[in-house]
Amino acid sequence: MEVHDADGGNPRRGMREAVQFWEWRRIWYNAILIAIVALWVVLTWPHFRPAMNLSALGKMCVLAVLANLCYCAAYVAELLMQPALPHTSWRRVRIGLFVAGMLIAIVLSNYWIADEIYPDVQQGATALAARTQVDGGATGSNMNFPAPLAVLGFLGACGGFFVAIAAAVIFWFARKASVARRIAMTIGVVAVIYFAFLLTFSATSHEVALARGQEKYFCEIDCHLAYSVVDVKTQSGAESNEYAVTLRTRFDETTTSPSRPKDAPLTPSPREVMLLDGNGHRYAPVSSEGSSLITPLAPAESYLTQLRFRVPKNAGVLRLLINTVPAWPDRVLIGDENSWLHKKTYFAL
Repeated sequence: MEVHDADGGNPRRGMREAVQFWEWRRIWYNAILIAIVALWVVLTWPHFRPAMNLSALGKMCVLAVLANLCYCAAYVAELLMQPALPHTSWRRVRIGLFVAGMLIAIVLSNYWIADEIYPDVQQGATALAARTQVDGGATGSNMNFPAPLAVLGFLGACGGFFVAIAAAVIFWFARKASVARRIAMTIGVVAVIYFAFLLTFSATSHEVALARGQEKYFCEIDCHLAYSVVDVKTQSGAESNEYAVTLRTRFDETTTSPSRPKDAPLTPSPREVMLLDGNGHRYAPVSSEGSSLITPLAPAESYLTQLRFRVPKNAGVLRLLINTVPAWPDRVLIGDENSWLHKKTYFAL
């Protein structure tokens, strides 16, 4: 794609200058983020000793790739800036964008380590692995992508979309149709990238069936709540079987930040519970006993809920599905099991 200078210079000059500016500073960007990780490890040693393994290193490499993909957003800003501003202003705007982006990256990296990684290592747990990869371990998750990054990506995409639409309209009425077209083209490029991420994580997801006692974590922004099947009772009837399924809802205190008040309650989002057979037929609960699934919990608290299902006698290969009641944002949230084409995490009965 050719980007013309605002002052009518060489058509490739603007993008060449952009590449020279941003790629040189990408080295500083990565060096600062690596230094932050190193400081956390050194200043809290031996806290992170259990995380010194190949699995943790692989997750860090994935996060590093994602951080550099986010850095490439600078080129989207270039597409909007170059036709809209005089050439003499480009360097000052680039420096401002770099400083602002670097500060955001520093805040996000410290938040991610302090709130999502530090508590898990401190408790000797592996909840972080369970939140991002569900392949036969002792726990499952409704996400296969880090939840805070998914939420931030969605909010950033929505905010950027509305700002870009407003800018395109303003430039159009200001008789700068070429700038408006560039903005529209940028919106299309960003949308393609976002939905490529969405569909990639959906396509690489796996259908998982958890055994009795294994937990499924629900990640919205933080992954605090875990659900498990603790008991199943069956009663045969003339034309149907009745299943009484006892669920445990638990607030995992090891997933909270050390600064979070220990008595601060959390209200679960509305949950959808269904029993599915091997033919894909769904059966809703006919009755419920015990605590409601939206009862608030404090860290380390749990409660039991018994749900009764009535299914035909010929129904086989039964699985229980617990998920967040599907809503529109979930459909376009990267890694969420309610997103398009994403596989589900079930409980085997």
